[in-house]
Amino acid sequence: MKHTITIDIGTDVVDIPTMQSMSAAEYSTYIENSLLWVDHHDVLRATHGDYSIATSSEQVELLINHLKVVADTLRRAGV
Repeated sequence: MKHTITIDIGTDVVDIPTMQSMSAAEYSTYIENSLLWVDHHDVLRATHGDYSIATSSEQVELLINHLKVVADTLRRAGV
């Protein structure tokens, strides 16, 4: 069963069982659209706090790949 929780700032979080059942494509979309953002000071920030980021080595690898893209973006911004 999928559980999505919306917190006051309107950001969706995903519970552990749902995250565990995500396909690689679904988790990649979650990372790109709901997990992290770069603020106007070019600081990488979590969209919300105290939540699971990855529940498998495959998800960790997907997160690393996304963070490499962010690192390149920040590098180009001179950060």
